[in-house]
Amino acid sequence: MSLGFEHIDVLSDHPLNSTGKAMYTGKAMITFIDHEIVESFLYDTTGIKGKSRIDVEEDAQKKELQISELLLDFEVLKEEQLQKTDNYFVHRFDGILSRKYNADFGYCTLKYKSLIIEWDELIDRAWFEER
Repeated sequence: MSLGFEHIDVLSDHPLNSTGKAMYTGKAMITFIDHEIVESFLYDTTGIKGKSRIDVEEDAQKKELQISELLLDFEVLKEEQLQKTDNYFVHRFDGILSRKYNADFGYCTLKYKSLIIEWDELIDRAWFEER
């Protein structure tokens, strides 16, 4: 499975980043080798009315969603390695779904043997670096 990104942030300690600063790239691709989708969920807030603040994990309805729907215009906000063994990795990706899904939060968990990250160039300092 390959996922395209408008950009990714490459941390300062990455071996292919010699700038000493976290940098963002142009378009990028991440390919998961021998992968399995463990879970894929949307926190649906469409039924919540009259609340000025929503705690999605408590207030929203958690719905299983096909990975192809979840990842359509998905913006990754957080990535977490849940498990690592000699044979595979398990990562969870949390983020915001497309407008089709009210820009609600969701996540997917993937199990895979390896991954390939590709980008053409480091463009400028990442948003969280001092400019």
